[in-house]
Amino acid sequence: MIRLFFQKRQKWTLTLWGWLMTLGLLIGVFVGVARGLYPFLAVSRVTHADTLVVEGWIHSDNVEQAAQAYQATRYTDVVVVAAVTDAKNKWDSGRYKAEYIAGALESVGVPKNRIQVIYCDAGRKDRTYSCALTVREWLHEREKSVQAIDVVTIGPHALRSRLLFQKAMGSTVRVGVLAMDESGYDPVHWWRSSEGVREVLFEGVAYIYAKWFFVP
Repeated sequence: MIRLFFQKRQKWTLTLWGWLMTLGLLIGVFVGVARGLYPFLAVSRVTHADTLVVEGWIHSDNVEQAAQAYQATRYTDVVVVAAVTDAKNKWDSGRYKAEYIAGALESVGVPKNRIQVIYCDAGRKDRTYSCALTVREWLHEREKSVQAIDVVTIGPHALRSRLLFQKAMGSTVRVGVLAMDESGYDPVHWWRSSEGVREVLFEGVAYIYAKWFFVP
């Protein structure tokens, strides 16, 4: 009678060695992805154009690298662009950081007459894209016809910066990018620090959003 409602079947299942092998494969995949994620995001491909755009939130210890980029190509214009708020003083608004970066660039060899500080609205939905639009408007107002620009930023933010600047500048302008060294954590083993995990994973997700879901 019981066979009317139940039947006996054989099934395959992993042994202990099978589970260990599966775990090893998963760990190998994770390590491979982890090692490749930072280099994928921190891309450096410059165009050696006339205009160098420096994102105004870079760290002070990256200024010398930005100056070296200028020395290597001798850009006509070095534009420091920063997202600011409408706070009453420049320290709270974010203007001070951009002015500091501009001054630091001058102190390490970039001619003052080559440096321009401009500001974009931090209240928009994407600050990087907002700053890219501001750069485009600044070039247009000065009737500067450019075929390419290079953007200086930090580490894993580079791929997203290039993408959003390209969206803002349009198909007629090539956008290069220079990813400067990340000093807050070890880029090779970024997953070993909370700052590295937070920044790299955030930039990875943010790039996917910018690539597939961001609507200007």
